[in-house]
Amino acid sequence: MRSEPLSISVLGVLQLATALLSPLPLEFRNTPAQWAYLSYDNPSFAVIPGHFNRSAFVSQTDSVTSDPEYINSTDFVAYDERFFDLIGPDARIRRLHDLPFQTHEAPCYNPSSKELFFIEWGPPGGDDGSHDWQYLLNTETNELRKITTNPPIYNVHGCVFHNGDYYVVTDGSHNETASLNKIIPDTLEKTTLLNNFYGLPFQGLNDLDIDPEGNFWITDDHYGWGRGVANGVAFSKGGDGKGTIYISNTGAVSPDKSHAEHPYRPRTIEAYDVSYPGALTSSSRLVSVPISFVYDGVRASRNGWIFAGAGNGVDVLDPETGLALGTIRVGGGNYVAVNTALGENELWIVGAGGVWHVTGIRETLARDF
Repeated sequence: MRSEPLSISVLGVLQLATALLSPLPLEFRNTPAQWAYLSYDNPSFAVIPGHFNRSAFVSQTDSVTSDPEYINSTDFVAYDERFFDLIGPDARIRRLHDLPFQTHEAPCYNPSSKELFFIEWGPPGGDDGSHDWQYLLNTETNELRKITTNPPIYNVHGCVFHNGDYYVVTDGSHNETASLNKIIPDTLEKTTLLNNFYGLPFQGLNDLDIDPEGNFWITDDHYGWGRGVANGVAFSKGGDGKGTIYISNTGAVSPDKSHAEHPYRPRTIEAYDVSYPGALTSSSRLVSVPISFVYDGVRASRNGWIFAGAGNGVDVLDPETGLALGTIRVGGGNYVAVNTALGENELWIVGAGGVWHVTGIRETLARDF
């Protein structure tokens, strides 16, 4: 049976929105940023009256059963009180640059030079599945400049900063296989470190992370050149020589130019236990399914929280339960958050339409390795 959108009076919408919104803690009622609290403890959050429906690719805050004018003006939406403790009342988000509505991806932060590396797909940065635009953003002056490595690198998909250098993966191009590369920040000299598995070409490297021992964890999937499933990857350090690898599965969105949406295909984050320096010690287990869209880029903070790009914001997840603690929103639902780079008490978000900076975060995010 086809569900129909909820049809109620304006007064009814306002009453329902009021019922869904829980009171903010006192210290979050007069903050630099706009907050909303959709608490899991609120019974109105669990049972919605009347008819309702939304696509899995539409944000919950865009539902006709909420107050879109208010919710879509918010910067932070909390679902769990721990989100307030993590972010804190001094946090604010600012859009730094108005960029083409193309995918911006592979952000990584160089704390020495205070520069953010990221790339752009699609025109003007590329077309027909190939792109060669890389950016460096001076986070102190906000100067954004296009860079070219020596030799030039194409189709970068993921980046991690380690021991003074950028390490990036590509998904290959018409005349070269996917590869892992090092870029020296001062000279932009590129060195290819790996481009095969015992003579087999990679299918299409999508993202990477690094563990305390200097081991790279890389997703290699069918995404390269119009295929695709495994996407973002993040390593979280545990105790006693153990850790966890998180991998996002974006099979619900076609990787070709159509970007067709398939809500019954995978759109999850899965986890694997790791006994570093190297061995996977468990089969995959489900961590979370996003509230909306798919989880794309994934990062793990110093204390193990998972930051995952998901449609019009970045969800912050509890790694044990997979529960979404809250969402950092970009532009009232008009943009797409793809991936993040974590600083000490700040983070950057890149995606379709721009780059955003979140400052004043209470908890330290950057890992200690």
